[in-house]
Amino acid sequence: MSTKSERLHEIRDLINTNKLHRQEELLSLLVNRGFDTTQATLSRDLRELKVGKIHDVHYGSIYFIPDEVKLLDGELKPPLQGLVSLQFSGNMAVIKTFSGFANSVAVKLDEKNIPELLGTVAGNDTVLLIIAEGVGQDQVTAAVGGHFPEIVDILI
Repeated sequence: MSTKSERLHEIRDLINTNKLHRQEELLSLLVNRGFDTTQATLSRDLRELKVGKIHDVHYGSIYFIPDEVKLLDGELKPPLQGLVSLQFSGNMAVIKTFSGFANSVAVKLDEKNIPELLGTVAGNDTVLLIIAEGVGQDQVTAAVGGHFPEIVDILI
C-alpha cells in the first residue's frame, strides 16, 4: 500500500511528463503503477496540488501544476501563457487570452493572493479581475506586474 505523499509525488511526475486531458487517463496510469486509488481520491489530490488545465495546440486542454509547468523537453514555460490584452474599467479589469488559457491565468493570479485583487472569474478566453475598493489601475498593474512582468506588455 502506498502513502498519500508517494501518490502525490507520482501524480506530479505523471502530469509533468505526460500530456493528460482526463482524470480517467491519470487514474489508469496510477493504477498501472501500483497505486490502489479511486476517482474521488484522485479528485481531492488534484485539488490539493492545485492542478489546472492549460491549452496545448496539439492535445487540447491538458493538466498542469502551477509553478511546475514544463515542456516535455524540460524547457520552462513562461509564468502566464496565452495573454492577449489587459483593459481596465472602473474597479474591474479584463484579461483576454487565447482560447483555453483563461483558467490557467486565473489560477496563477489567485495563487499569489495579491491584496489589490479581490478575486478572479475565468471563462474560456477571458479573465475578469475584481479590484479592491480605492485601488488604482497603476497600483494593480504594479502589483500584478511584480509577480508576472509580462502582464505590463499587454496593457491597452
